[in-house]
Amino acid sequence: MPGILIATLLATVSAKAPMEYASGDLLFSDCGGSRQFVTGYVSSWLDKWNRDEFLARRAFADAAGDPQAMVSITRLGHSVGWNICLPPGTTPIIIGEMLCHFLQENPGVRSAEGDDLVMTVVSRSYGCR
Repeated sequence: MPGILIATLLATVSAKAPMEYASGDLLFSDCGGSRQFVTGYVSSWLDKWNRDEFLARRAFADAAGDPQAMVSITRLGHSVGWNICLPPGTTPIIIGEMLCHFLQENPGVRSAEGDDLVMTVVSRSYGCR
């Protein structure tokens, strides 16, 4: 019995293809269909953005009193997207629709990484005042 379990586990692990970053082309290919992939991608992006922003803000608070550290953390926070203010009720479906529209209107950017494209769409629409 343990041999079957190990063989099943090894077959499952070896069958998985290595994950690559989603490009705009891949995201756009789902825009004409169910948009489940786009919505899932945006949802994951939002989860990571929330976590990164939290860590950057905490590091900034911990760096108080050290000007050089504060400058470094501020640069990190800016790259993470501190300047994004999502209003209540914003969903991955809404952002996914915005992303699909952006990709439709800007075919020249579809070779970019999905992460950069979502950040561009979100920061343009939900930049803090």
